[in-house]
Amino acid sequence: MISRSAVKILLGFVLGLPLLLAILGWVAGLLTAMEDHAAAAVLRDLSTGFSVLWIVTVVGLVIALAVESLDEPGDLDS
Repeated sequence: MISRSAVKILLGFVLGLPLLLAILGWVAGLLTAMEDHAAAAVLRDLSTGFSVLWIVTVVGLVIALAVESLDEPGDLDS
């Protein structure tokens, strides 16, 4: 069984990472406009890494919720 705290942590990441990605994209655009291309490239690379982390977190949350729903006694005909 998946603990409720693990689901809460995954949900926090699923909701929080897109905000972080938006901020990183905005700051990267700002740095590009200020012609600091090296720092903007670093932020874009960080944004790519956080995007991968977000996808992994979404998949983990879906799997955790699926396992949790299968553990509950309910309307399934098993």
